Amino acid sequence: MSYVLRYTVDGTEKEFPISGREIIVGRAPDCHLVLNQPGISRHHCKMTVESGGVFISDLKSKNGTRVNNIYIKRVQLGNGDQILVAEFMLGFHQAGPSTMPFPSEPERQSDQMVLLSDQKELHEEAGTIIRRVNDFQDIIASKDPRQDEAQRITTVLIKVAEALIAVNTLDQIIGKLMDLIFEHLPADRGFLMLRDENEQLVPKVVRHREHGESDNIEISRTIAEKALNDKMAILTTDAQVDPRFSAGESIRFLGIKSAMCVPLFHKEKTIGILYLDSPTSAAIFGPNDLDLLTAMANFSAVGIEQTQLNEKILQETSVRQRLERYHSPSIVNRILKNIAGGQSEGEEYNLRVQERDVTILFADIVGFTPFSEKFSPNRIAELLNEYFSAMTEVIFRYEGTLDKYIGDAIMAIFGAPNNMSDHPYRAVCTALGMMEQLEVINRNRPPSEQFAIRIGLNTGRAVAGDIGSIKRMEYTVLGNTVNMASRIESMACKAGQVVIGENTYMAVKDQFECINLGAIQLKGISEKVNVYRVLGFAK
Repeated sequence: MSYVLRYTVDGTEKEFPISGREIIVGRAPDCHLVLNQPGISRHHCKMTVESGGVFISDLKSKNGTRVNNIYIKRVQLGNGDQILVAEFMLGFHQAGPSTMPFPSEPERQSDQMVLLSDQKELHEEAGTIIRRVNDFQDIIASKDPRQDEAQRITTVLIKVAEALIAVNTLDQIIGKLMDLIFEHLPADRGFLMLRDENEQLVPKVVRHREHGESDNIEISRTIAEKALNDKMAILTTDAQVDPRFSAGESIRFLGIKSAMCVPLFHKEKTIGILYLDSPTSAAIFGPNDLDLLTAMANFSAVGIEQTQLNEKILQETSVRQRLERYHSPSIVNRILKNIAGGQSEGEEYNLRVQERDVTILFADIVGFTPFSEKFSPNRIAELLNEYFSAMTEVIFRYEGTLDKYIGDAIMAIFGAPNNMSDHPYRAVCTALGMMEQLEVINRNRPPSEQFAIRIGLNTGRAVAGDIGSIKRMEYTVLGNTVNMASRIESMACKAGQVVIGENTYMAVKDQFECINLGAIQLKGISEKVNVYRVLGFAK
């Protein structure tokens, strides 16, 4: 006695024969009856022909299997039973005369094409490379009729896994992947394309079986976009007559016959595609070739994504090391977060050259030259390192930017690259904090190693950004505001004093106690300027 399953897809009635073997039903490409319908699991249910008849068993599917609307684990089927695989109806019938031709085994959607749906589920259920290989090894061990193909896929996947371990860079990974593809699949041309930061497909490798062929990209955009946007693995045995691509001008123009295209899918993200075709031969690829390419794509997507992540980490490490020279850890983290979010050119944190409202701080050791003559160079370096470290911590505490050390002097910026409306206040707080910190340093040193500092500040417009040569760029500020801050520190300030310019005073006069030192003539400044000494916080 022979039986058939009858069902309807897109308005077309189909039959699938059940005769003397086990039938696996599901969405996975290795199933005997592949059903790309919502809610169906990769391996949903199976039917076995036994001496007593045909039995159906649910394979722990997500949405269950029902016979005559009753959920089952295992039950014998009878003529006319209605089987619900998730919500898809199959009719179980005794074979008889039929106007419908029996499809070839295994069942596929048409003679011209195969469409495998939802690579996300395939990848998530595979989990890891080892688990995926074990899936195929289980098929081999069970003496399943699919074991020859499973053995082939397992062998190739092991090679892919070995390649991912052996290579380090993105170029090495995709180069080795294409080597393996051309070794095990009958492609004339192969393309691997990855999405860039603008979500556009960018060619990363182009391969031709015949040497000397042009590396120009001649890929069917119709097929590529369907695979990418719908997360579908696509096989067409003759694209010229495939109804899915009838509107594709590129297919007719390029004369594409056989083609396969699978998405490179990792977690929630489609990162690119693998595309193989033959412009000259129809039916050069079969369902087993698509199974293999899909498995290779899933493996490779993990390696490619990890390599890209490693490259981003190295880039971020380099950027972090550079930024940590100038900014507090909190500012560095916020800048890197904005860069990672694609906001590096935003208004809050911007390293490009531009005009900004800033407050500049200069701090200098008084009488450093005669002081340094009393000690060896090594001891001077030790004293300065301790002093600079303590002062830098105070600058970072108020989220200032360390511009540079100039001999024994320190230059700091407030208001760039991070916007802060209260930068004059933060700068003055920093200056007072530096004076307090110096007292702590001096208390722990013998009198011969104690020294005094003076600090000058000025507020105004300045040019801020990365400035320098092609080989070395540094973040700094330029302009009259910077020059005036330097002159205030060197000409209007005495040991132990914090002196600020007119603009800074107007911004903080209600928050600090200040005294007017009067108008003074600063070198390089045409007019006299009023300066003020900061005594402390306002009472």
